[in-house]
Amino acid sequence: MCWRKKFLEAFFHNVLRGILDVSADRRLHDRRFSPLDHSARHVSELTICNKQQEVTELTPALLQSLAQSVEALKFLHLRSSDSDTQKCLRLLLHHLIHHGHVNKVSVLSWPCPDNQLLDLILTMSAGYWQPDTDSPCSSCLLADSPPISGERSGGPGALLSLQPLNISQNVPASSTSCGGPGGGHSSEPNDLYDFIFSVSAVGDSTPETSCVEGVTSVGASPLSGAMLFRSVRALNLHNIPLTLPSCRSLCRLLRSWTSLERLTMAYNDLGANIALVLEALSALSRSPGCCLSVFSLSDITTYVPMLELVHTLLRNLPNLQLLSLSYDLESHSEWESPGAGAAQCADNGLQQLELRFPHDPVLVEHLVPVLKASSSLVELSLDNATFSDQDDLRRVLRVIADCNVLLRRLGFHDMKMSDAPSEILHLLGLSRLEEIKFSFCRLFETSSADFVAEFVAAVRRNPSVRILTLNGNRLGNDGLCALAELYSPDSLSGIIYLDVSSNCIKPDGLLRFTKKLEGCGKLTLRQLDISQNLLDRDPVLAREALQALEGVCRVVRDNWDSSQAFTDHVGVM
Repeated sequence: MCWRKKFLEAFFHNVLRGILDVSADRRLHDRRFSPLDHSARHVSELTICNKQQEVTELTPALLQSLAQSVEALKFLHLRSSDSDTQKCLRLLLHHLIHHGHVNKVSVLSWPCPDNQLLDLILTMSAGYWQPDTDSPCSSCLLADSPPISGERSGGPGALLSLQPLNISQNVPASSTSCGGPGGGHSSEPNDLYDFIFSVSAVGDSTPETSCVEGVTSVGASPLSGAMLFRSVRALNLHNIPLTLPSCRSLCRLLRSWTSLERLTMAYNDLGANIALVLEALSALSRSPGCCLSVFSLSDITTYVPMLELVHTLLRNLPNLQLLSLSYDLESHSEWESPGAGAAQCADNGLQQLELRFPHDPVLVEHLVPVLKASSSLVELSLDNATFSDQDDLRRVLRVIADCNVLLRRLGFHDMKMSDAPSEILHLLGLSRLEEIKFSFCRLFETSSADFVAEFVAAVRRNPSVRILTLNGNRLGNDGLCALAELYSPDSLSGIIYLDVSSNCIKPDGLLRFTKKLEGCGKLTLRQLDISQNLLDRDPVLAREALQALEGVCRVVRDNWDSSQAFTDHVGVM
């Protein structure tokens, strides 16, 4: 991090928005000197807020400077703006994306989005530009070669492919056959349509449609005559409800957005419109030159069973390297299972898989095939997974240990894992594992001292593990002291980061742990997190332990009031 650059970037934004009054400082209020011109070249992330008033202050010279420095655009808490402001915003997007170096666009926290303004941002981010004959772009006039127009690489015609989607969500898969860029959609059992069209219809009104030669369309393309320039490689839409029209606008762009590498959609209230997004991404994956490798999707409710969603994404996006899904609830009462073959999962090259499950029990017969088919995983995170039977959990852990042998980072959060001690010990033997996390997994809740000793012994034998996170597992004083054996002279362990926060540790236990470390000689430990423990029970003893620890490693701690702890959490001690 360059702090000078960070300061000047913040300085630019504060001057641009009028937060910092330069007229109050004679050194800054000088006609020979422009604070904005001076700091613009240090701006790598430009943030546009509210009604975008700041874009009207950007001169052509500033736009040219920002086009050379800005790599990311962030739109935060936007509100509707007037036509003059949107014209300035349009010019800004053209300079910074089409003629500049912006590779990432984020639109965040927009509870009531203006569909026209959102469509402008998305369309420009995808590389499309409608020339203004009244005020032509100077950069376009100076360009040696004209922009790409009419086609994406390998596509039959970008403007044709930008037809808005109108997929009838009331029509069953067997009676729906509508074509996309380079071919129609098959009606085979494994097709994407087999499960997404059984989702109930959205409440939004649907325009009149016509199906000509198997292609469903809605009116004419709004981008007639648009030219195609460079587009961004990462798009982040966070906390922006997408209605059916805005979802269609996004999807018509996604279908041919071949340069897009990372797509993050969080809390967009998609509902049944997830069908449109999946169809657009499936069409994109079939386009030559498709670069999409990272897809993250999170929301409160999923209207498709989560693991069915995983299967479909892996089947239709075979080049994905990172898939992240996070939901709190499942609501799919009208969803119908595709039937036989549902538990099959295509082999894939996925390297990172992050799943935060809804509160319903996990269907192990659907999760296990995903793990077996993802043999290239180097990072796996399972969050909030509950199982109808602990045998199901044991089965999942055995599959991870046997089939995902390339794992370097493995994490479990908010899962009851105290009933699978043998499988946990087996996991700790993975030879490439560098980071393992058991967060609020009640790992030592009912375990005996023998399991704690076996756990420590397994970690001691694995020299590859560098980060061990055990927060919220009821470790207690004795468990913490047992962990000191990780740093004994005969241990192979090389753990440099240890997290034992929220583990009912008292000051006397921390002091015992500290004294055991002092007898271990030179330590590999660099950081110890002991926050949210019971250290306020004896402040004097805690202070003595902390002073000794701070001479050994960096200590992360807080002033947590343990009286707020749950009675049953403290009672185990």
